[in-house]
Amino acid sequence: MYTARLQENIGKILHGRYTLVAAIGQGASGDVYLAQDLSLGRKVAIKLLHSSLAGDTFFLKRFQSEAKSAASLNHPNIMRVFDWGESESTPYLVLEYLAGGSLREYLNAGELLSESQAASLMLQVAQGLSYAHGRGYIHRDIKPANLLFDDEARIRIADFGLARALSEAAWTEPIGTLMGTARYASPEQALARESDRSSDVYSLGLVIHEALLGYLPFTGDTTVSLLMARVHGDVSIPEETGSLKPIIESCLKLSSQERISSTDLVSQLEKLVRLLDPPTHLSVRGPAPMVADESGDLTAVGDIPISGSREVSPSAESDSPPETQTDIKSALPLTAGVFESSSDAADHVVSDSDLLPKRRSSLVPLHRKRSFWIGVVLAILAVLIAVLSLEGIPSRLYSALVAVKVPIVVGDSLKTAESTIDSAHLKVGNVSYVYSPTIKDGLVVSETPKSGTSVSRGKPVNIVVSKGPAPVEIPSLAGLASTAAENALKAIGLVPVVQQSYSETVPVGQVISASPSTGTFNVGTKVTLTVSQGPAPRKVPNLVGETAQTADAQLKALILVASETQAYSTTVAAGTVISQSQAAGSLVPRGSVVSFVVSKGPQIVIVPNVIGDTLTQAEAALNQGGLTVGSVYAYFGSNTVVATNPRAGSRVQAGSSVSIVTG
Repeated sequence: MYTARLQENIGKILHGRYTLVAAIGQGASGDVYLAQDLSLGRKVAIKLLHSSLAGDTFFLKRFQSEAKSAASLNHPNIMRVFDWGESESTPYLVLEYLAGGSLREYLNAGELLSESQAASLMLQVAQGLSYAHGRGYIHRDIKPANLLFDDEARIRIADFGLARALSEAAWTEPIGTLMGTARYASPEQALARESDRSSDVYSLGLVIHEALLGYLPFTGDTTVSLLMARVHGDVSIPEETGSLKPIIESCLKLSSQERISSTDLVSQLEKLVRLLDPPTHLSVRGPAPMVADESGDLTAVGDIPISGSREVSPSAESDSPPETQTDIKSALPLTAGVFESSSDAADHVVSDSDLLPKRRSSLVPLHRKRSFWIGVVLAILAVLIAVLSLEGIPSRLYSALVAVKVPIVVGDSLKTAESTIDSAHLKVGNVSYVYSPTIKDGLVVSETPKSGTSVSRGKPVNIVVSKGPAPVEIPSLAGLASTAAENALKAIGLVPVVQQSYSETVPVGQVISASPSTGTFNVGTKVTLTVSQGPAPRKVPNLVGETAQTADAQLKALILVASETQAYSTTVAAGTVISQSQAAGSLVPRGSVVSFVVSKGPQIVIVPNVIGDTLTQAEAALNQGGLTVGSVYAYFGSNTVVATNPRAGSRVQAGSSVSIVTG
C-alpha cells in the first residue's frame, strides 16, 4: 500500500504549481520527488512528509516556523528551502534540486574519499555549519544522507530545522529528546540531553571518519550498545586518517566544551587544504527514478541524466543488525526521549537506514585480517623490546620504530605549536626566525618535515617563526609636501605623526624635519613629521618716545616695514615718535607695515608787520599768521597800531600772543 501510494503521487500538482515527476527517495520522515516548478520553469525537489504528521497541530506550527527559518539561510554550502505548504493535509517542503546525489550514495557505491577530498568536503560542511551556528541555528542530524552534491560535486547541508520539528512531533517534551540518526549522534544526544553547536561538529567528525576509512569508530549489536559506546571517553582515531587525525580528534571529544568550534574548525581546515595537494574531482551522479518491482518493493531504474558524470549505485543494502533500525523509544526504555531519523530521504536521497554501507560485509573479513596482523606485529615488537631491554638498549628505541604523522602547526603561536608537536609524540627541533610580510609576528611560518609526513616517534620538527615584516629604511622627507611625506611612510608600513611648527625658511605645508630622520625600523614604527606653518608672527614693539632712527631699526630687525610720518608737537621733542598705528605687543605677520608719527617740534611763525593798521586789521593779520592778539594799549584814543610786542619780524611759536600799542 505504501509503495502504491508513492507511485500514485506521480503526476500530482501541488498548490497549482509543482508537478511531481518521479519518486527519487524515501525515508523515515517522508518521500522525496523530483518535481517541475511550473511558475519558474525549473526542477525542484519536493519532500512530502508522512500523512501521519498532518494531525499533529503542534508539529504543523513548528514545521512552518522551522521551514521559514531554514529558508532564511543563504549560504553556498546549505541547501536552499524555496517554499513549504500542505497538500491534502500532508505537509511538504520545496527544496533546491541537487543533481549529484548524497554522500551516503557515494559511500554505498564502494567509494572512499582521499585525504585531500575529505579535507575539502569537511571544510565546505564546516563553513555551512559556522554560518548557521553564527545565526543561532543547530542542525541536530548531520550524516552522509544529509550531505548532498550538486552536479559539480560541491556539497550542501540538507534539512536544517526539520530534525527539531520532527522530534517535537514524536514526543511532546522537548528537553531530553534524542534527535538525529543513532550512528552519528553525539554523546549528549545519546544520553538524551540538549544538543548544541558542538553536537553538529561531533557528527561531522564521525562522517569524515567513515568517508576516509569506510567504517565508524563505534560498533554495537543493538541501538543501545551503539549509542552507549561513545559516552565513555574520547574517540581514538587511527593513523590512517593522515593529516586529518588531529582535526577529527578535536571534533570527537567526549566533552562538548572541549570540542573545536565550527568557526575554529573552518580555520584549521583552511590551513590544511592549503598544505595538501589539490583534491581530484569527485565523480557523482544523481538519483534514479524509483518504481515498484514484482514483489511490490521499490527499486531504482533508469537514470536522471547528468552531463559528464559516471554511474553510481543510488542505494545499497546494509548488513547492520536489525536492532539498529529499531525505534529508540523501545530500545531505550529508561531514556527520556525518542529517536527520530528526521531526514533520511532529504532532497532526492534514498534512505540509508542509518547503517553501514553495503560493502561492510566485504570489509569485515578485511578488518579481521588486519586486526590479526596488527596483533602479530605488536607481539613481535613487544618481544623485541623485551630482548633489547635485557641487553641494556634504551626503551626509547621502540618509540623510534613507531611512525606518527607530523601535525599542522603553521599559523599557530610558538607555544601552541610546541604543545601540539609534543602531543603528537614528537619533539621541537630547531626554532628559527624569519621576516614575513604576511604572517604575524610570533606565528609559525613553516615546519620541517611537512605536516602529514610519517616520521618516527620522538623525531624533531623544525619550526620557522615569523618576526613580522622586515625592517624598513626611512627615506629622505625634508622639503616634501606634508601629504607626499605621509604617503611615502605609509607605503613602507611606517606610521606618520604630523606636528606643526613655524619656520623662517621652509614654505607653508612642507616638511621641516622627521624624527627619526634616518635609519632602519620595524614596520609600525611612528615617525614624527614637523611641517612648516610659515614664519612666526611678530610682536610689535613700543615705538612711542623712541627716536625715529631707533624705531626704524627695531622694525627692520623684526622684518617689519616702517612707515614714518611727521607732525608738530609742542610737547614732544623733534625727532621723537609721538604715536604708532599698531598697538605695542600686538602680533602681525612677518613683512607687515607698521606706521608711526615723528615729532617735528613746535611750529615757528614770523610776527607780521601790522604798524599803521587799525586794531581790527592787525588782529586779522596776526590770526592769519598763527598768532593771537594779546594786550592792547591805547593812547590818546587812537585806533592805529604804532607798536607790537614782540616786534614785527620776530620768530615765535605758533599760537603765541602779540601785544598791540595804538596811538
